[in-house]
Amino acid sequence: MRLFKVNLEFSSLAIFCIFVLTACAVRTPVERIPVSELRQNLKYENVIFKKFDATSGIPSPEVPLATCKASAMSYLKGKEVLKRVEEDSESSYDEPTLFVEATLTNLRIVSGAARTWGGAFAGRSHMFMDVKLTDASTGSAIAQKELKGAPNAYGSAWSGGDSDRNLPYNMGILLGDFILANVSRK
Repeated sequence: MRLFKVNLEFSSLAIFCIFVLTACAVRTPVERIPVSELRQNLKYENVIFKKFDATSGIPSPEVPLATCKASAMSYLKGKEVLKRVEEDSESSYDEPTLFVEATLTNLRIVSGAARTWGGAFAGRSHMFMDVKLTDASTGSAIAQKELKGAPNAYGSAWSGGDSDRNLPYNMGILLGDFILANVSRK
């Protein structure tokens, strides 16, 4: 009887580990460039955020898009590498400038109630954005990529849904890293 109980405990632990390991967070890999290297090889001194859009069918994308944009701008300003980081205006820019455009293509943020009652079984939140970086003087595309973020459902359940609620903010940091990876001379 004791051997059966040990095997049952071991089997339960093994199944739990499989669930935890297969439910890892997903994030688009973006190279992180050290600030010292950016300062030496900076090509674009200004980063201007154009209007962020969403594809049709995404309910209430305004708040997640605004949070993502504000987070990215704050992140870039905090690095203190760029001369100007701002929203689009009618200003002209003498220095090399990079325009940022983004389209939200898919969004699911699990509600707090669903996370409370369903835990990890409520599913995974996710946010997908198509991002395009354009040289302001030539109009040519510098980089274009689909950025994806999806926090771990088990981590979201453990944190009481904080990972779900912070997804747009964290996507802004991912966007900031993508921009920084493309403002230098390569």
